[in-house]
Amino acid sequence: MEIQQNGFITYLNSLHNLGASGANALAESQALSPYFGDLYEPFPLIGRLVKVLTDNGQRVVVLTGHAGDGKSTVALDVLKKLRALPASAPLKDPLGVREDIKGPNGPITIVKDMSELSAERRQQWLGQAFAESGSWLIVSNTGPLLNSLAGYAKEAGFGQDIESVILKQLDQSLGDGPLDRHRLEGFGKELVIINLTRLDNVALGAKILTKLVEHEAWKQCDGCSAEQACPLQLNRKAVLDAGSIVEERVRWIYQRLSAYEQRLTLRQIVAQLAFGLTGGMSCAEAQQQVTASTAEGQEQGITGLERILFSEGFFGYRAGKPWPQAEGLHAVTLVRRATFGAPIGVNFECRLPSEAGIGWAVLPAWLDGLGSHWRQRAAESAGVRWRFALRRMAYLFGNVAQDKDKPAAVFLDAFLHSPSLREFDHWQKAEKLTLSRPDANRLCTSCLRVLLEVFSGFSASLFSRHDTLYLTLRRSDLGVVQPTQLVIETLPFRDFDLDFDSDRRVPVLSFDRGRARLDLTLPLLDYIRRRDAGELGNALSPIHQAQLDWFRAELLKVTEDRRRRKDEIELLRAGIDGEVHLHRFLLDQDQNILEQG
Repeated sequence: MEIQQNGFITYLNSLHNLGASGANALAESQALSPYFGDLYEPFPLIGRLVKVLTDNGQRVVVLTGHAGDGKSTVALDVLKKLRALPASAPLKDPLGVREDIKGPNGPITIVKDMSELSAERRQQWLGQAFAESGSWLIVSNTGPLLNSLAGYAKEAGFGQDIESVILKQLDQSLGDGPLDRHRLEGFGKELVIINLTRLDNVALGAKILTKLVEHEAWKQCDGCSAEQACPLQLNRKAVLDAGSIVEERVRWIYQRLSAYEQRLTLRQIVAQLAFGLTGGMSCAEAQQQVTASTAEGQEQGITGLERILFSEGFFGYRAGKPWPQAEGLHAVTLVRRATFGAPIGVNFECRLPSEAGIGWAVLPAWLDGLGSHWRQRAAESAGVRWRFALRRMAYLFGNVAQDKDKPAAVFLDAFLHSPSLREFDHWQKAEKLTLSRPDANRLCTSCLRVLLEVFSGFSASLFSRHDTLYLTLRRSDLGVVQPTQLVIETLPFRDFDLDFDSDRRVPVLSFDRGRARLDLTLPLLDYIRRRDAGELGNALSPIHQAQLDWFRAELLKVTEDRRRRKDEIELLRAGIDGEVHLHRFLLDQDQNILEQG
């Protein structure tokens, strides 16, 4: 048999920027690639953009976001739709700086990237977009967009503070509904601003992994003399056998990063996935690994597989050791910081060197040989790195064995450093809270008990009443214990309820039928679950502490009309036994007497 070179492997290695062949990471090159069409996962807003551009009326649509969010790719897809080109077919020529198209209701102009133009050209084309006949789709990074629109608005005499108006538009969530909320009036034409950073690219990116491993180009390896033991093929087959399991576990990692303010662009996600599949290894290097091995059959590829296994490359490791070169990928840098794969519990650690899948996971057969080698090394005194590698392998490849749901849940939640992520993900996919009424009541009570602790500084278990939220005049620095606090308002737990905001895709703690609402983001839910379980070592980040402070202010605002009489005073006071009691007093202003109520 012949040794073959698979062009798709070369393409995968061009999607990341660790070597000199990273040009295909850019949309301009992807438009010409014969592989890109089959891999591309369409953005959910393409149809809506085409409708806005082709409907009756003339509009200027601006796509903005960070570099790598997919702005140019969206523009490319819109161009193909408008020109009736197959979505999967590559272009003959690169996307031009400006493309003029004859639309059904007038001319349509697409500007590939306004950020690359000079300031004078930006103003010139913006003037044309708003003054001349037709609709425009303009791609731009956020900074140049603000500067250009502010300059145009000043010349056009736009009456409002345009930067504040645009920033407000940029903060609009990008759901599945019409684009009405993104429209701005007051220019020569209707202006529509779409911020792709507000698009959830987590599920979009994870789907690309499945497309990468299922691509027909892998058939180019058929007949290669190294195929049976090729590390690249073994890696791909392990991911392929795990199927939706790997896609889901990858999505959870990206969801964890995004929820904790570490959002990745689509380009960064694709680069990490491609790197995880090849480890930067070429066909020639894979064949060299097989040829150099003294083993027989599939075992010839184990040494090479150890260097590029997806569960190692994805997290930035090689054979259990941190791989410095991999940190050239921003996504790898972020997952490395999170230290996924740390020890979880004594029960799991005892099983790690002896049982494949740590007692709960069924692993693909392609990993049997490598897993056996790693378990032997994990039993040695210096086997710490192999233990980490086995945990990462179990997480990404492990299908839950029958009757092992509970230990699997413990492992997965601990691996993700999030007791709420998997349930949170389930709610987002269902677009509702999938909780029974008793479970919803228990979660609502947990939220309120933790809010009681945050607002007062006392443990919820110390209160004599366990069904009331107290809002007090506590010091803002939270650094001093205040055994006595003046109560501003008392709110019964029964006035709160849980809901789900399908637009923002988060559960909501609602007071008095929505008069005040607190978005229960994943970090807040994790904090609440940990505190309610008795964990004290988890601090709340400043951004989420500010979110709770804002909710407290909203509660005070909406209850202002029912505030108690001025001659009534309530105090929370911790006794010598630590228990917190509520004391009521009445002030007789005529007699200057304070009496206990």
